Amino acid sequence: MSMSQRSYRLCVASAILIGANLCANAQQIWQSRDFPPPNAGLLVFTTVGGNPACASYNGRDCLWGQNKSQIDYSRVRPLVCGANHRAIYGVTGYEDPKHWCNLARGQRID
Repeated sequence: MSMSQRSYRLCVASAILIGANLCANAQQIWQSRDFPPPNAGLLVFTTVGGNPACASYNGRDCLWGQNKSQIDYSRVRPLVCGANHRAIYGVTGYEDPKHWCNLARGQRID
């Protein structure tokens, strides 16, 4: 196994265990989409452990309104929907059919 594969697997395993942090060199696939209210606007997101995760610098606040080229991925600590989102906000993000977590859950990441 190459060093980059080992590093990638370690980063992914860490992200799943920690739930919020991703290593900067993990090869995440990010996409952007405009979401309707209640969380309206442009959002960059990926999938972590089967859950949508928005780009965030603090693991709590999504970087709303920033496109993929404006984000410093070496600083990203995604907010992951599901259990991590519930620990911070008291809800998983899947309860409301219009919440970005619920809408992003069905998106195909290319």
